[in-house]
Amino acid sequence: MWLVLCDPGDQAALWAYAGLRERGLDPLELLSPHTLISSTRSAHRIDQLGARFEIGLPDGRVLASRDIDGVLNRVAFAPVGPLPFATQADALYAREELSALLLSLLTCIAPVSVNRPCANGLCGAWRSAAEWTVLAARAGLPVPPARLSSRPGVEPGRAADGSGRVLVLGEHVFGEHVSHDGESRDLAKACGQLARLAGTDLLGIDLLGIDLHRNGGHRVAFGGANPLPDLRLGGDAFLDRLLDHLTGLSAGTR
Repeated sequence: MWLVLCDPGDQAALWAYAGLRERGLDPLELLSPHTLISSTRSAHRIDQLGARFEIGLPDGRVLASRDIDGVLNRVAFAPVGPLPFATQADALYAREELSALLLSLLTCIAPVSVNRPCANGLCGAWRSAAEWTVLAARAGLPVPPARLSSRPGVEPGRAADGSGRVLVLGEHVFGEHVSHDGESRDLAKACGQLARLAGTDLLGIDLLGIDLHRNGGHRVAFGGANPLPDLRLGGDAFLDRLLDHLTGLSAGTR
């Protein structure tokens, strides 16, 4: 069994689910994180044999972690509704507990997930702009000067005259800046290296068009990254590769 785990309003994930079904991936289930943590029939075991779960689905079937062969993980946060009769402290505690439960459940299927959960992100690590910039420089991407601030909540700022996006899945890069010339190949290689350094199978990368005023030139430079990109950017080629990637994952590695 394969899963697409996403919020019901995640249009990019719904697009990918439909595309995978059209390509014959079966059985394929569309599941929300709310179903994982709100089932009235569930078992979550952690012992010397590892971690595993069994969850009752709304239609009466049982979803067992051992039966999952591959997952497109688009879970950004634990879906906790309003708690009108709880104090602020109790509501915060409940949210933290449900987030911890969801993280634990997702960790059970992490070896066959795209992307794997981690402590600072349920679908891959979320980093500050400064952290991403450091990783991008290590990966070999051109990085424009950034303005840092000591004020809380203020992210680095850059001047740019245009932007584009690429999508990285494993060793493959998709997007408008990907072509067969030498400069584009180097850029794609650096984008792939950034995803590897970030420990993220699936990564969206923003690229900025930077004017070089001294000689009137123009180049593409790193502008940001996140583990929850718009998958539609990759088109049919991305869906073909995603199908190969998911079917290549082995449930026996858990």
